[in-house]
Amino acid sequence: MAVRRRAADEASTSDAGAREARALPARHPRLLAWLLVVFLLGMWGNWAGPRWNPEPMRSVVVPETSDTAVVGKAPSPPVGTYRIEKRQVQVRLRDGTSIPAQLTTPVGVRGLVPGIVFVHGTGTKATNDFDESTDLISSAGIATLVPMKRTANYSTTHRDYLGLADDYEDAFSHLLGVPGVDPKRSGLYTVSEGCFIGPIIAARNASVSFVVLVSAPVLPIRVQGALAADAYLRRLGAPSQMREVVSKLVGQQFGEDFRYIDFDVSQYQRKMTMPVLMVYGTDDMSMPTVQGPVIMRSDLEKAGNNSLTIRYYKGGHGLKVDGVAQAAPMRDVSDWVNGLPSTASAEPRIAGEKPLQAYKGKTMAAAPKFASGKQLMLTLGVGALALIVSSLLLAVGRMRARGRRLIDTRGMGPCVVASSAGIIVAWCVLVLYLVALAYYAVSYQRNLIVVQGGWIACQGAALLSAWLFVRVPFCWHEKKPKMRAGATAVVGAALGGQTVLLLMLAYWGPFPSLR
Repeated sequence: MAVRRRAADEASTSDAGAREARALPARHPRLLAWLLVVFLLGMWGNWAGPRWNPEPMRSVVVPETSDTAVVGKAPSPPVGTYRIEKRQVQVRLRDGTSIPAQLTTPVGVRGLVPGIVFVHGTGTKATNDFDESTDLISSAGIATLVPMKRTANYSTTHRDYLGLADDYEDAFSHLLGVPGVDPKRSGLYTVSEGCFIGPIIAARNASVSFVVLVSAPVLPIRVQGALAADAYLRRLGAPSQMREVVSKLVGQQFGEDFRYIDFDVSQYQRKMTMPVLMVYGTDDMSMPTVQGPVIMRSDLEKAGNNSLTIRYYKGGHGLKVDGVAQAAPMRDVSDWVNGLPSTASAEPRIAGEKPLQAYKGKTMAAAPKFASGKQLMLTLGVGALALIVSSLLLAVGRMRARGRRLIDTRGMGPCVVASSAGIIVAWCVLVLYLVALAYYAVSYQRNLIVVQGGWIACQGAALLSAWLFVRVPFCWHEKKPKMRAGATAVVGAALGGQTVLLLMLAYWGPFPSLR
């Protein structure tokens, strides 16, 4: 009897559970609708944009020794051997204009000296921006020329690398004409983005005897930027969804003026036949410290050139430690230049600190048109405009004229406004979080409370916005309002704007999804 009662109780419990499960949609339709919307938004965000799946960096560049010293067949004058003299000169450009340049020369050298033209990177443009480096190099018996970077060919939205190469090539020609400079032993010292410009000049000007590449991107800016962003986010401990944002941001089609971000310098590197010295700081997460030299070596081989020397130093971008240029790299650059041609093949070819690049930069898939460039701004603008204008109209519509509200939504107004506010708040939280990530990335700081807590806040705000959005149709169903055409149009515009902004919010990944 006890066994039968136990079996009956279990059967009764099972039936009750089944009835409860069947009754769930009827009891909690709003909850289930919200879960469905969140699921669909998450899947939409995961499907709509390009994915970021960087491949592990399998190629390696192994320093033969930690000693970076460059030793040629004949001894070179060490840094500090000579006093230096600086003077401002005017460089005449091929278009008839002139730009200022700073010429630094060693004093008391017998015979001709090598010459170097410095090519600016992204963050520099003035004639004195390389003073720390030129002072050290010139004191070893080398003349240096730092021209001002002309911004006529350079801005955030437009960069003409060929035009910039013309300017620096004219500066190089000027240096070759300076008394005491050896035109057969002169070359280029390029930094960061300037490493796109140096190879252009070197590929077409046979007078360039050598090229020094400092913190060279080698990869197109779009690819290098994605690689750098991924490295920064991994260092910060950012969630994987934020790394997906990298591909969606970098995959943007920004328009004709931004074509420079896809500039591939390899086409010029494959024509370089002179000795090349590549120099990196191993703490520089923004550059492909392994992939760059691997590509360079392959490109030079296509020109029959095996004169590649690589050096790694403890330091960041531009070989700086705490913002200060280091003496050791300038010592080695000076010895390498002074010792040419023997130093072009001097061993060790690779020396210094061990470089680390965990992932390989690769070509990015394009973002969809609706979320790219001007179309993205237009989509967001239309959605935001519809949402803001409708909210203002709903607020003004509560005023009365002749005893009636100007826009009577029959009780729908608060529900619609709450949904609009929730979506705006979710967008604000996401934008603030991205700004915070950018700040910590570029300042090399870590704050897990902000990084992890901020992402939880983003997801929480997104989920709340979806809940408030789902409330609107249920509110409509419950109240069954009979609104006039004007009120219906305002509510419709609000819902349209909310839908657009919610879909665009989901595109950037704050909703959970199956991956």
